[in-house]
Amino acid sequence: MSGLLLDPWFYAAAIPAVFLVGLSKGGFGGAVGFVGVPLMALTMPPVQAAAILLPILCLMDIVSVWTWWGVYNRKMLVDMMPGAVIGIGLGWLTAALVTEEAVRLI
Repeated sequence: MSGLLLDPWFYAAAIPAVFLVGLSKGGFGGAVGFVGVPLMALTMPPVQAAAILLPILCLMDIVSVWTWWGVYNRKMLVDMMPGAVIGIGLGWLTAALVTEEAVRLI
């Protein structure tokens, strides 16, 4: 990882990736947030790129929950939960069972 911090290509990919993810999570970037991990995967293994972005995404989610605490549509939340649980399970299985090359293809 320390060699990665000295690589200018890492910063050339990471800075725009984090900016696009933040812009998308803030509601201004539309659906451009999905390019964060693939953009960073140009300079590092994709699993490592996801691991770097995950704490940033979690922090953004904590701020969102804190900001919108108590303001939600219960029916919509209940409708979304099955898909969320299935998606989390499929993501976990994918990360646990496939090789790094397969993740790069995905």
